[in-house]
Amino acid sequence: MDRAVRAEIADGVCFVTLAAPANGNAINFDLIDGLTAALDAVDADPDCRAMVVAAEGPTFCRGLDLEAFFVHGRLPDRDQLRRLPACLARIRRARVPVIAVADGEAMGGGVGLLAACDLVLATPAARFMLSEPIVGLVPATIVPFLLLRTGPARLRAMTLSTRGIPAAEAHTWNLVDELVTNGVGTALRAQLQRIFRSAPQALAETKRYYDQLSAADLDQQIEIGLDQFTGWLARPDVLAGVTSFGEGFAPPWFARYRGRTDVPGHPGT
Repeated sequence: MDRAVRAEIADGVCFVTLAAPANGNAINFDLIDGLTAALDAVDADPDCRAMVVAAEGPTFCRGLDLEAFFVHGRLPDRDQLRRLPACLARIRRARVPVIAVADGEAMGGGVGLLAACDLVLATPAARFMLSEPIVGLVPATIVPFLLLRTGPARLRAMTLSTRGIPAAEAHTWNLVDELVTNGVGTALRAQLQRIFRSAPQALAETKRYYDQLSAADLDQQIEIGLDQFTGWLARPDVLAGVTSFGEGFAPPWFARYRGRTDVPGHPGT
């Protein structure tokens, strides 16, 4: 079985690649385990100075793998659901700067993964979308990380509209730190050079300090998010709809308007 994540440390940088393009690099337990193993490798190597997360294929990450999490229509337990936000928290708290490179679409949990990183480089091909309401979910487990990036007003609009946000607009929303138009390799090397010119202990302490200021209650927010997520999924109609999407079928709220242009709206719009 191919690994969902490839990781190697070379020249002081842990290069992490989401390596399941056939599945849209969807977030399943293999992907979470791969990211966790990469973080373990960084912790074990004092010479590692940075971590870079990129992806194979046209999609950075299409979000939660519904088929993996909702096997045969069963509700995943809380410990299983906690694995994603716990992994994102580790990324945010990693002792080294974590750089994400988005060169394709990021949806749902994929946007949460980017938000947990310290620096996000994005090409014009990148697009960001919170698709949870479409599949009948609430993005509760990733909201704590997105709030630290965008603030509540932007996040509310992004979630309720389910609109794909292009990279240039995402840059103004603070989802993207650098819009790359002249080659990812050049931009990434320049950022890594800046990191390597900085004292590693100072960078690590700065990350800890900012985390205390901006996310002191992150763990509590994660638990609140899990309460919301599990409570919502406990409704049989919700679980049935999500399972339909995971199995390739359209639930009623989606099927009713799929392909239609005569949706309700103001006359003349």
